[in-house]
Amino acid sequence: MQIHFVPGSPNCRKVQAVVAEVGCPAEFVPVDLSTGAHKSPEYLALNPNGLVPTMVEDDFVLWESNAIMQYIADRAGATNLLPSEPEERADVVRWQFWESEHFSRNLGVVLFERIFRPFMGGVPDETRARQGLEAWLPFAEVLDRRLADRPYVTGDDLTLADYSLGAMLPIAHLADVDLGPYPAIQSWLARLDERPAWHDHATPDPMLEALRIAAKPHREARSA
Repeated sequence: MQIHFVPGSPNCRKVQAVVAEVGCPAEFVPVDLSTGAHKSPEYLALNPNGLVPTMVEDDFVLWESNAIMQYIADRAGATNLLPSEPEERADVVRWQFWESEHFSRNLGVVLFERIFRPFMGGVPDETRARQGLEAWLPFAEVLDRRLADRPYVTGDDLTLADYSLGAMLPIAHLADVDLGPYPAIQSWLARLDERPAWHDHATPDPMLEALRIAAKPHREARSA
């Protein structure tokens, strides 16, 4: 199994965490965005969206991080992460859909404009970032309430839902996203960070520092 990825990408991080959690042998192949490798004919033949991650196993090619996570869990028989019982499985998948459609879609706008666009040399659109943040806040409240009386998103045990929903939050502070009003989310993130499969695939320090440097002038301008 090969997984084409970008170090530090939240969507790649959650796939890496699942691979580590189940002990699945996989080769991680870096995709160099700075050279446009993600838009090369060879890569677009694998993933026509030109995005990461992309999984290749023999003749089977799969993209979309949540789908890759589900495939790996099923392949490993990890029913603790993705249950086989229909109602329990639907609950996990429901939260993964909610993550991609609402939670991360809106938070992703904020992170892109305030972190990744400056990192790539562009000028952030602060109006768009504020709109994304405003749209995200109600969903953050939903997640915080959900976690107020349980250690993990679907109950007492960690599942794919947790890794999906947690992926973007460790770098949210670089985009001035305040998690202070969400104590249950903060406690849950601390529990996730206790798991080696998650902690060991945090955004690499050199990448984190590069993102911080790129975002700093714009953070200072917002606070001025």
